[in-house]
Amino acid sequence: MAAESKEYTPPLWLRVLYVLLGLDKGSVLWRAIFVLAVPALVVWTVVLPRIRFRDEEERLFRAARHGDAAGIERSIAAGGKVNAASPVDGKSALFRAAIFGHTAAVRTLLAHGADASLRAADDKTALDITLAARAEEKDPAIVHELDTIAGLLRTAQETPH
Repeated sequence: MAAESKEYTPPLWLRVLYVLLGLDKGSVLWRAIFVLAVPALVVWTVVLPRIRFRDEEERLFRAARHGDAAGIERSIAAGGKVNAASPVDGKSALFRAAIFGHTAAVRTLLAHGADASLRAADDKTALDITLAARAEEKDPAIVHELDTIAGLLRTAQETPH
């Protein structure tokens, strides 16, 4: 009885990897797509956001998030744009200060021309997210801060620029 010769067939995942890496015959198209996809992904996720969002805006956002009114002043003086939107969610520093309940930071941003009527990528304003946070908050001190911020934002939206 002659021994049967069985041809080896690699598993599916390995065959797919071969195709993607261009190790099979006639896979120039897949190789080109794979080679071009990596740089395109880097440009989309790293380069473009940095072009749209400078270091001054990053410092402004950090100061707003932490309620640092003096840091907000420094960032704006250094060239940070008060209405710059985050490339991730389209929210400005005003959103950050408002959601974290930093009344002094909200006042500082509004004094420097922050637009309270700006809408983020989710089509909400800073007032919308403040009211949503207030509805869920249980701590009376934080509720008071969020009420104060909501009042400031309402006034700012009603005031013509």
